[in-house]
Amino acid sequence: MTINKMGVGIAHSKLILIGEHSVVYGQPAIALPVTILKTTATLTSSKYGQYIENNEFRRRIDLMGDEFEGIRQLIMRLLSKFHSSKMPFSLEIDSNIPQGRGLGASASLATAITRAFYDFFETKLPQSDLMFYANFSENITHGKSSGIDVATVNSEQPLWFIKDTAIEPFELNLHGFIVIGDTGVHGFTSQAINIVREKLVEEKKKTQAHINQLGELATASKNFLMTNQLSAFGKVMNKAHGILSELGVSHPRLETLVDTALKNGALGAKLTGSGLGGVMVALAENEKDAIRISQRLLKNGAKNTWIYSF
Repeated sequence: MTINKMGVGIAHSKLILIGEHSVVYGQPAIALPVTILKTTATLTSSKYGQYIENNEFRRRIDLMGDEFEGIRQLIMRLLSKFHSSKMPFSLEIDSNIPQGRGLGASASLATAITRAFYDFFETKLPQSDLMFYANFSENITHGKSSGIDVATVNSEQPLWFIKDTAIEPFELNLHGFIVIGDTGVHGFTSQAINIVREKLVEEKKKTQAHINQLGELATASKNFLMTNQLSAFGKVMNKAHGILSELGVSHPRLETLVDTALKNGALGAKLTGSGLGGVMVALAENEKDAIRISQRLLKNGAKNTWIYSF
C-alpha cells in the first residue's frame, strides 16, 4: 500500500427545500446540494501526535469534546481500516458551512474526512464505503440519521427522498435564485423532532393532517421544480412554512427573516431543516431581487446570507 504525504477530501453543503419533519413519518422530501458552501479536509503525516485543527483551534483527537465524538470515532475507524491506528498526523479542516443550521455541516465534514483518508492511502473509494463511513459518523453525532444529509452532500443533483425506501436524483429545471439567511441561532434537531412527536400525541388528528399536507406539498414541488414553475413553488414554500410554524418548530428570528424576505420581493420563504433557529430560504425571480432580499435580511438580524442560483 502506497501512502501520500497529503490527502485531500472536499464535500459540499445541502438544504432541504421541502418536506422537513414530515420526512420522519414516511412522507417525501426534496433536498438540494448547495455547492457554494464546502468543507475541505487535508490529512498530512507528522512526526508525532494525532491532531485535528481549523482556524479556531488545534486539538489532539483524544481530547476533543463530546460534540466531535462522531468525527473522532470516524477517524479511529478509518485509521484501523488502513492498519495505521498509531500513525501521527494532522487533519486540517477548512469549512464555510455554519454548524447547527440544518445545512449538513457534520455530514459534509464526515464525507470530506473519509475522502481525505482514502486519498492519503491512495485507495479507490467506492460509493458504498463513502456512504457507510459518513453515515457511521452521522449516527453517532445525531442518533440514527435518516441518511438524507449524507446522500445530498454526495450528490450533484436534487434528491427525492422517502425514508427507508427511495433516494432518487432528478433533473432540476428552475431558473431563479435561492437566498439563504442565517438566524445565528443553533438549531437542535432532536428537540424539534420531539416537539412534533409530542404534538402527534396531544393533537393526533390535526398534527397528522399537517404531516400529510407537507407530503402533498413535496410531491407537488417536484413537478414545479422540473417544469420551471417558479411562482407555484414559491406559494408551496409559504404554505409549508405556515404548517411548520403551526407544528411549533419555527423561531422568532426565523419569522422575522421570513417576513422580511416576503416584504422585499421573495416569491416564497420558509425555514429549512429542523427549525428552532438555523436558517431560512427565500426564492427570488432574478439576481437583482436576490441581492435586495439578502441586504434586507442582513439589516433585519441575519448573521450571514448566501445567494445560490439554480
